[in-house]
Amino acid sequence: MQDSLQEKTGQVAELMKTRLGIRGKDLATKLRHTGRMMPKRIKREAAFLVEAAALAKSPKLSRMIDFERVEAAHKTCMTFLESVDVADRRKGVVLGILGSLALSFVVVAGLVVTVLAWRGYI
Repeated sequence: MQDSLQEKTGQVAELMKTRLGIRGKDLATKLRHTGRMMPKRIKREAAFLVEAAALAKSPKLSRMIDFERVEAAHKTCMTFLESVDVADRRKGVVLGILGSLALSFVVVAGLVVTVLAWRGYI
């Protein structure tokens, strides 16, 4: 059972790496670096998987694990991560940068026109 739990956390961690580009050695580390890339509900489910993996390391505490909830949490995380479109995320980042540059250009152009008008050149 511990092997299947480790396998599940490994699958979620691998998808977080490929789909979201989050680096880290294990799921707990990657979960701390997600920021706003994942909804709170999905983060909560992934955190449950991390807690269950920690409990599974101890034979006495491993009896406390709710394996039905582990299955549900794994399915929820996998469904979300498989639905993430990597190309769309890249496109969003590029459009965000271009939007920021366009806004900066408009503000600088407005300031230049204001200063030229104030000095009497226009």
